[in-house]
Amino acid sequence: MSLRKTAVIFGVGPGIGIAAAREFAALGYRLALVARTSSKLERLVAQFEAAGTTAKGFVADGGDGASIDAVVPEIRKWAEGDPSVVLFNAFTSQPAGPTHRVSPAGFARSLLVNAAAAQHLAYHFAPALVAAGEGSLLFTGNSMPLHPMGNGFGTLSAGKSAMRSVALTLAEDLAGSGVRVGLLTVDGPTARGSALDPDVIAAEFVKMHEGSVTDTEIIYSGPYATA
Repeated sequence: MSLRKTAVIFGVGPGIGIAAAREFAALGYRLALVARTSSKLERLVAQFEAAGTTAKGFVADGGDGASIDAVVPEIRKWAEGDPSVVLFNAFTSQPAGPTHRVSPAGFARSLLVNAAAAQHLAYHFAPALVAAGEGSLLFTGNSMPLHPMGNGFGTLSAGKSAMRSVALTLAEDLAGSGVRVGLLTVDGPTARGSALDPDVIAAEFVKMHEGSVTDTEIIYSGPYATA
């Protein structure tokens, strides 16, 4: 079973998400861009199409499993098959506040967006990758699983810790299948022109996908990433 040369970017924000999309577009991939707002997607699709890249926007919310279930067949229909790259880049830092004062409902939604949505995508797309014996499941992480933070960051710390577990256990489960699982843990806040420039960071995803980096997790704190 062959895969399509399509990259799904789930959570195509203005930083790493759009930078990763550019990296895969430069390699000739079609782009399935997923975000919560159609107006943002329309602008991004127009930019890529103006540059000669085939792209389409798809609306879904990581906190709404039904929307993920609905968008997957839409992506497959547009791509005329399963994508060969799926990058999970969604996150939420809300609700912010001391962990003991965040509402349980808000905390649960944070876990849905930051971690459960990642597993949800793997549930839908991993079987086709395994059947093909190739392709990649990629994840954007941060340093909070390594150094959990309070003072308003408890929900994000918990969510990203859970997402890291999703990625690492997937790597173990899919070992030997030919499917590459890559987790890029960004050790600090991103900013253009800094050591954590999204355009520089995003190139690491291509290395993971193409196999020039074989470690499951890269901890990226600057131009010299560590495994």
